Amino acid sequence: MSGFSFRGVHSSVYGICTQDQERAILPPGRDERIVIPGRSGYYDGPPGVYDERVEGLHCSFKCPPGKTVPEMCREIAYWLSGEGRLIYDKEPDKHYNARLTGSPPMEQHLKWGSFDLTWSCNPPFALGRTVTQPLTMGSNPIAYQGTAPAPCLIVLRNLSQEAAQTVTITAVKRSV
Repeated sequence: MSGFSFRGVHSSVYGICTQDQERAILPPGRDERIVIPGRSGYYDGPPGVYDERVEGLHCSFKCPPGKTVPEMCREIAYWLSGEGRLIYDKEPDKHYNARLTGSPPMEQHLKWGSFDLTWSCNPPFALGRTVTQPLTMGSNPIAYQGTAPAPCLIVLRNLSQEAAQTVTITAVKRSV
């Protein structure tokens, strides 16, 4: 059974089975064309700037004994409200900061329900695990596995008794 986790709860808790509807290879690029009066053409914004990622997911569930479909719908709606970390079963080492867009319509039957979710992911790229690495004198390469430029947070903690004299951080882009 394929599924997802949202805000730390897996879809299997609600008996939800999923089917990808709209997984994009890239989020849409941002078109930042600015027309300059009296000049030919336009100013084009910087390349590699993207808008939010929007992805669709079809979900269905079978109602467990002792519950009604409307009760399950309310529980699922409560779980999916708000913003949180979205992890697809197909890529468990990556996550998105996501929230639902629109109002997902619910198809209700006697003992099962189905609905379509549309996720808005911002930033639009999958995020990986946090890397913690002790630094030593000299070069300290950190293996970057990302495929898109993304914000990075570097926290340096000096746990030794000696003063840190010189720290140099060099960014190396991953090659194709």
